[in-house]
Amino acid sequence: MSRLFRLCCWCWALSAMSLDRLPLALTATDEAEPDFIGQIDNVTVAQGRDAILSCTVSHLNDYTVGWVKVDTKAIQATGRRVVTLNSRVSVENIPDSPIWKLIIKSAQPDDAGYYMAQINTDPMKSQMAYLSVMEPPNIDDEATPSVRQVRENEPVELYCQATGQPVPIIAWKREDGTNISHDPCRHANDTQQKIVSSNGSLPKGHGRLCIASADRSSMGTYFCIASNGVLPSVSKRIQLVVLFPTAIRAEKPLVGAPAGVNGIGLECIVEASPLSHHLFWYFGNTSIGPNERHTMTIHKINAYTIKMTLAILNLRETDAGLYRCQAGRSEATIRLYIHNPMTTPSRSTTTKWMLDIKTTPWKERQPRTSAAHLAIIQSPVITTETYRSVTLNRHTSSQAEVLTSSNRPVQEVVYKNPSVHRRPPSSSTASDLNHQHRPTGQLVLMTSMIAILTQVISFVSC
Repeated sequence: MSRLFRLCCWCWALSAMSLDRLPLALTATDEAEPDFIGQIDNVTVAQGRDAILSCTVSHLNDYTVGWVKVDTKAIQATGRRVVTLNSRVSVENIPDSPIWKLIIKSAQPDDAGYYMAQINTDPMKSQMAYLSVMEPPNIDDEATPSVRQVRENEPVELYCQATGQPVPIIAWKREDGTNISHDPCRHANDTQQKIVSSNGSLPKGHGRLCIASADRSSMGTYFCIASNGVLPSVSKRIQLVVLFPTAIRAEKPLVGAPAGVNGIGLECIVEASPLSHHLFWYFGNTSIGPNERHTMTIHKINAYTIKMTLAILNLRETDAGLYRCQAGRSEATIRLYIHNPMTTPSRSTTTKWMLDIKTTPWKERQPRTSAAHLAIIQSPVITTETYRSVTLNRHTSSQAEVLTSSNRPVQEVVYKNPSVHRRPPSSSTASDLNHQHRPTGQLVLMTSMIAILTQVISFVSC
């Protein structure tokens, strides 16, 4: 009986113990552990903007979410309490909300890196996300020279170093807007040539512009422009100077003008790098300085070309001669000559002179009754000497010189007198004069024929 009682008591104790432990086992089995829902996204922000990293946790209950910066292993926050000394870091969680946020205000490049969200389970559960802080481009002034000098026909390389996140792309432009001619660039660590693209882009923020043979047209100001999508883009001016000796030439080596002109310019073009400041004008061997009759001006055409002008006022005969323009050790010459302007008679004077000739009546002319004419009529025989004497006596006036200016025999002149008048007249006045003398030549010929017929008739009658 005692043994049975003891067995019953033992069974009741065991059953009581199992009943006490049953609710605990059932409670532990029904409660789920916390876990992340989804994956934390990487975040990219521009410098100065707020960065927000967020995670979603289910069944957190009495567990805690913490944030750690991986590279420095610095704890940022645990639960709703901020641990780091960075005043720009804060934590945000709405009660009973599964979303936990780590906020970094006005993000800076030092804030970039991996961040870890942790749940203090056993073992610990965690997720990581990367924070990228984009930096606007910045050109390193010390590594990018502002002036480059090279001799003409030598190679030159312009380079520009910039930093930023992401790595900036380098572009090249000329200040005057002209096209850039570039050549293959050889990198120090490369065995093959790489062509600089039209925008001059190269990796790691190093932009290079290569010119195999720099000439004077390559001289000018270039802009190195760095951009990476983060405003603002930045640029730097780089001055390329190509050195070459001075050359000078005269714009017009020979210049003419009439005396009295109130202003004539002598011009010379000078090309030099660097530009010479020793510019002079000479008249012969005499230096010319600014005065009341001489003015000197200099006009800059481009970075290496200027035009020097000498203006002479109230031009005189004594100003004619050889002028020299000098730049440094180079010079050019200009010859100035004075010419007289052509003058023509006025229309009124010419018209009056022609009227005087035309209005002279033919009947008012004095009849020609010289001894030579009588000799032709009375002479029984007409000889060459007779014609010569008659012709010479007739053409004593200057108006008939055109008829006797030839070296041909006088007889030929007399018989071919009409053909002489058919020559083109030198002017309208000459034509009128020839027209007036034509009847006189015919009269002489008719008189001669009548005299011959008279002699023949007298001879036959006898």
